[in-house]
Amino acid sequence: MTRSKWKCFGATRTSRCIPAVGSRLFPRRASLRVIASSLALVLVFIIVGSFFLWDPEPSFRPSPAIEVSDEALRIHREALVVDLHADSLLWPRDLTLEGQGGHVDFPRMRTGGLDAVGFTNVTAFFGLAGLKAFHDRWPSATWFSPWERLRFQLRKMQAWVDAGEVALATDAAALRFHHEAGRVSVFHGIEGAHALGDDVNRVEEVAALGVLFISPVHLSDNAYGGSSSGSDRGLSALGRDLVEAMNRAGVMLDLAHASPATFDDAIALTELPPLVSHAGVRAVHDSWRNLSDRQIRAVAERGGIIGIMLAPPALSEPSLGEALDHIEHVIDVAGEDAVAIGSDFDGYVQTPIDAEGMPQLSELMLRRGFSETRIKKVLGGNVVALLSRREH
Repeated sequence: MTRSKWKCFGATRTSRCIPAVGSRLFPRRASLRVIASSLALVLVFIIVGSFFLWDPEPSFRPSPAIEVSDEALRIHREALVVDLHADSLLWPRDLTLEGQGGHVDFPRMRTGGLDAVGFTNVTAFFGLAGLKAFHDRWPSATWFSPWERLRFQLRKMQAWVDAGEVALATDAAALRFHHEAGRVSVFHGIEGAHALGDDVNRVEEVAALGVLFISPVHLSDNAYGGSSSGSDRGLSALGRDLVEAMNRAGVMLDLAHASPATFDDAIALTELPPLVSHAGVRAVHDSWRNLSDRQIRAVAERGGIIGIMLAPPALSEPSLGEALDHIEHVIDVAGEDAVAIGSDFDGYVQTPIDAEGMPQLSELMLRRGFSETRIKKVLGGNVVALLSRREH
């Protein structure tokens, strides 16, 4: 019988000795499993602890001061300014109050002339959404259910709508009406159909609550299809059922975060004008979050629009100038009716401005020689036109 090997720290065998790695009492394979398990446990504690010791609020890195001219400010105030994509409902902030951090609240929307925002409801990200819901003291039902996290966010916004703090817009006419009345308005999207569970019949329910668009996937593959940060697979059978249910309910297809195969499968099935709520273009910055020229044309040919992000990873750095490079490229490829703003405000990103700084974007477009008509289309006119096409 082979004797156990001991590693000793004293003069005798019984003085502070332990079995050596690779010995009969402490086989090498078993020891590696113990080490791996211990490291995994430490990693879990680090991740969990980060939610309690560090709250990763979105931030913005102000660009060099941009003086907004009277002409740019006039155009901006006349335009119906719309942002297709903000994740503000993910955070434990009262959007009726200013000065709580992040990128968006209703007072800053008013100051910055941001007339309407599409609040996209995030319900899963790398398995941590339930932990964040627990940390932020959301109802216990939300800790384990993406569907309950979606419903909670929708209820939170509806409470502000019912209190008269903001208006809910579900079509183009409502956007125009609230703008003319001087009210800021909101509309809803869903970032990742995993929020619905595996029940595509819930599309009808969320449509009745004001959801205008749904992306099949978000940051990882799910039961509906492949993500641009996941595998190369396309829509699943359930994903095809989802798009058909969206067609019936009048809910538009958002192709943000879709893998190339999911993009192609889904856009071939939709009967409504599609959108990409927040992305960039590969010709300017070759990122996994960005679109090829072929994809840009495919969206535009179906009457859709592309919302340009104001942050990495769509941009190489937080820069309004680079965002305009992306906007100009979409115009060059597909025309000025195919582009909009999809900032990704409050989406774990760093931006060059917050909602209050939106007039700077109008100033830079004016400096680049954009016509007044083009500026107003990019700022929100194309979103209004998209919703009008959805209704016909």
